Order: sequence, then C-alpha cells, then structure tokens
Amino acid sequence: MTAKEIVLYVYHNNWLFPLAVAILIPFIIIAVGLAINLLGEALATLLSFFTGEWFAFVLVNYVFFPGVMLHELSHALMAVLTGARVTELALFKREGNSLGHVNYVGRGNAVMLALQCLLTSSAPMYIGGLIVYLCWHFGFEVKGVDLWLKILLGYIGVSMFYHMTMSTEDIKVYVKGIPLFMGILFVLSIALRLFGVV
Repeated sequence: MTAKEIVLYVYHNNWLFPLAVAILIPFIIIAVGLAINLLGEALATLLSFFTGEWFAFVLVNYVFFPGVMLHELSHALMAVLTGARVTELALFKREGNSLGHVNYVGRGNAVMLALQCLLTSSAPMYIGGLIVYLCWHFGFEVKGVDLWLKILLGYIGVSMFYHMTMSTEDIKVYVKGIPLFMGILFVLSIALRLFGVV
C-alpha cells in the first residue's frame, strides 16, 4: 500500500479516522513547537558564524524580548482563563536557558486540571500564531498603514514567531493533558464525521 492509499483508507473508515485524529494532533502540536524552536536555534547558529555567539544570543533573546514577554503572558492568560491561579509571572528573567516563566496552581476537578495543563503549556503556540498572523495582516495586507507601524508590527511578529515554541518544561506539562485532549478530539471528530463535516 502506498502512503496515499493508507491515508485514503484511514479517512474513509468511520472509526479509524477519528482515532487517527485523536492520536496524531496532540503530537503534531509538539512537533510544530519543536520545529519552530529548532528553526530559531538554526538561525541563531547561522547568525553566530557571521557575528559571533555573543551578538547572536543578544539579538535573539534581548532584541526579540517582546516575543519572550508575549510567550509568558500567553501562558498566564490561558492559566487564568482556565481557572488556575497564577502565583508568579516573570516576563523577562534569565535563569539558565529560561528567559522568563509563569508558575501557577491548578484548580478544579481532574478534567479542569488536565485542561489547564494542556491549554496553558501550549498557549504560546496558538496565541503566538494568532499574534503573528495579526501582525502580518495589519502590517502588510491592510492598505494605508504607516511605514513606522508596519516596522513595529513586523518586529513584534518576528519576535513572537521566534518565541512561539514549547520548552521542555512546557512539553512535560502538556503531556499531562494529552489523554483528555485525545478523548475530546475523538468525540469531536466522530461528531463531525456523523454530521458530514469531515
């Protein structure tokens, strides 16, 4: 069987497709976060060949500091929205490989705790993606935007893109919510299949 035939078989099988969606999507999110992280590290390494390690580090981590702050604020926002209590928010505080952090205490039943882990840890991915899209849209697709605003939005967008990753710690927390996420995706994909959406 070719890869195309396998994909078509899975898609046309009423129970196999929701199962594949439920299993694959949580890990695709991790893979995208790691890929963006690797891309950023590759760009920083490439830059360091021309400018030296110190300058590359400063550019990526200090010049793009709005991305660090937005990364941490997205964790905090999602923690609050899901009912957790934020106990510490460091928007730009270098400690080892970390440039900032959010500490929170989960509240609620097991389902709410799993949702808090899942959504809070991955928040920089989807909130960051939204910020990057909005910066691009308003900076380059909307007519009549002043040049200084385009430059500012481009700067914020690039800063956020570089920092819309999942750290090792984020992934450890995210994994705690994966079983619930898989269950939700399975039920949702069955419902969408039954109503003919997918």
